[in-house]
Amino acid sequence: MSTRSLRIALAVAALLGALPAGAGPATDVVGRWRDSDGESEIAIARCGAALCGRIVWLKEPRFDQFNPDARLRARSLLGIQVLSGFTPGGDGKLVGDGYNPADGKSYRTTMELAAPGTLVVRGCVLGGLICDDDTWTKQP
Repeated sequence: MSTRSLRIALAVAALLGALPAGAGPATDVVGRWRDSDGESEIAIARCGAALCGRIVWLKEPRFDQFNPDARLRARSLLGIQVLSGFTPGGDGKLVGDGYNPADGKSYRTTMELAAPGTLVVRGCVLGGLICDDDTWTKQP
């Protein structure tokens, strides 16, 4: 198969959803990740045409106490979706929305593999003027 044919086949497969979003080592983030403080694990998976992430493990039980919807403040964080709509951003990063249970707010968020088994998750406000990042570790 020629290089041109291979590129066309990969493009068609990606359009049909046969490959993970942003296929390739730079953006292959599907799997289970532990946050930097070891308090939770998030499973990232395909959600339609994008990627999303849910909390699948908590070191200690925690609740969504800062949610802006008072009716949701007593729900467990276990199982809630905290990442949504992640698609390739064109610069090797995935871009989407991240919900931060620590303050009950959602932020424009990027994800980028920094090294094998290491994912940098960065949430920003004010068009990227103020950002905070966390480094997650891939779990088996």
